[in-house]
Amino acid sequence: METERTEAFEKAKALAEAGTLNEAFEVIEKYTSEEGIEYTQDEMHTINIIVCEKLTSCSFEEKKDACFACLPLLEGVKLVKSAEWLDLYIDAVYDVFSKLSRYARDEERNEVWNRVKEIFYELTLAAKKVWKEKNQPQGLEVYVSYAKLVKSYLDVADEDSFKICENFAKEAKFVGKGTLDDEDYKDAKKSIDTINKMIADARHEKELIEDSE
Repeated sequence: METERTEAFEKAKALAEAGTLNEAFEVIEKYTSEEGIEYTQDEMHTINIIVCEKLTSCSFEEKKDACFACLPLLEGVKLVKSAEWLDLYIDAVYDVFSKLSRYARDEERNEVWNRVKEIFYELTLAAKKVWKEKNQPQGLEVYVSYAKLVKSYLDVADEDSFKICENFAKEAKFVGKGTLDDEDYKDAKKSIDTINKMIADARHEKELIEDSE
């Protein structure tokens, strides 16, 4: 059974890289449709490739449908407490939702934002297990992605999400350099600045929208 699954994901990867996306989806559908599926790191890499190829190969008109087609690959997944695995997962999640923010309209945006929140709730819990110190650059990347999505969906983003990003950046800044080397500390400071800028800009733009209504 495991061999069959491994072969299916390897075939899906080859199909995706060849641009045969519909077949790539079909080959692994029996596995990706399982609630609470746990992808191996190699499988998550394949999912990452499929998402990337799907979103870059479609036309402007097809982009929204492509985003919605990718979501079942990423929702309801059991998150693996591994830095490399989470990096791949965050990349795919951010890719889908950032592009979807440009095409989702009106009532869709609320629904999409709720899906963002659900995923990032799980992601922040997993990140705490993997990156114990709040100033670790990879862990901060979870909140950089979250903050960027808050800005992309500022019209529907909730106050709790603004505060989650703000508070984490504040706590990471308080930790300071800690045990980080110079390069990692530089990356951490850059991430903290990015989170703060995204949230500040989103707040400002949201206020402008509310004032004009």
